[in-house]
Amino acid sequence: MVAKHIKSLLYEHDCVIIPGFGGLITRYVPAMVHPVKHTIAPPSKRVAFNEKLILTDGLLINTIAYHNGISTGEAQQMVAAFVTQANNQLKTDNRFELSDIGVFRYNAAHRLEFEYKEGDNLLEASFGLPEISARPVRAEESVVLRTLQKNREQDVPQQGNKFKRRLRRVYSTAAGLVIAGLTGSALYMLSIQTEYNLSSLNPIALFTNATINNQAAASDYTSDYVPVSEEERLAIYQNLLLNANAATSDDVAFAISETDNSEINLQAESDTLAEVAETAVNEVVVEEPVVEPVLTVSERTGRFYIITGGYSRLKNAETGREAIRENGHDGKVLTPLKGSRLFRVSAADFATAEEAQAAMNEYRKTYGNSIWVLNN
Repeated sequence: MVAKHIKSLLYEHDCVIIPGFGGLITRYVPAMVHPVKHTIAPPSKRVAFNEKLILTDGLLINTIAYHNGISTGEAQQMVAAFVTQANNQLKTDNRFELSDIGVFRYNAAHRLEFEYKEGDNLLEASFGLPEISARPVRAEESVVLRTLQKNREQDVPQQGNKFKRRLRRVYSTAAGLVIAGLTGSALYMLSIQTEYNLSSLNPIALFTNATINNQAAASDYTSDYVPVSEEERLAIYQNLLLNANAATSDDVAFAISETDNSEINLQAESDTLAEVAETAVNEVVVEEPVVEPVLTVSERTGRFYIITGGYSRLKNAETGREAIRENGHDGKVLTPLKGSRLFRVSAADFATAEEAQAAMNEYRKTYGNSIWVLNN
């Protein structure tokens, strides 16, 4: 059961520590082309072992406790029993196999060695990508293919091309007949309408109708009509102007007084606006400093941090931090302490251990039971 949890954690984390035994570290391996098998392998993870990483970071124990519904103490006993079994098997058989991961052995200097066993692809980005076989291309194959294609083209009978030409000619003739029939039908339908005259489409008729209308307008007056002379028209206009001036003199005086008052009001409003503008220009704008959030902690602060995971590479740790900040929490990256190579990611920090422990239940709802508290 412990081996199964170790394998599942290697999919998501770069380092999984087995307390009292050592740490399994993964590294990225790009896609590879096998020169002999002629295959292309997708990107993957390769696992290495470091027997000096024996101090627990709580990841394996908390994961076992969470998935099995047991306490942390019981999970710690399960891990200790697993380590005891592995050490006993190494002493008796000089070999211990971690299923689907690798084999442990003692060398001549009685140092523990690890041999990675290539099995399932542990890289989540390559999930479902198979190994592709690529057959080498030979130069003579292109000549053979061209010869076969040429022979096939010669074997095709020419009757097919003649039939296509005849069919295309029939289609063109039928299309022309259909268009001519539709045009004739449209003209016939217009001609049988009593309220529509086809002669109105003639552009020359526009000029003819205009001439006829002008002649009709010229003959609108009767034979006994006598036009008004120019002197009589001027006398009528002068009488109208005198009456209009007498009626509107009082209105003009009132309008002038209104104009003077409006000019005084506009001058007062412009002076007020000028004073406000001058006051706004003389004011000094004080900009408040922008406080940037602390994203990386490189020194000891004495605070208590809720840790969600540990990474062997800074890039992966920063990715985990951004995911935490997207959830609305104060995600930070803690650089490795003395004697450690793990970059730890925290979701929150507190001044005392009691405050951190009190907030653990709330953060477990989002990040599970694998989180723990670290005094940095």
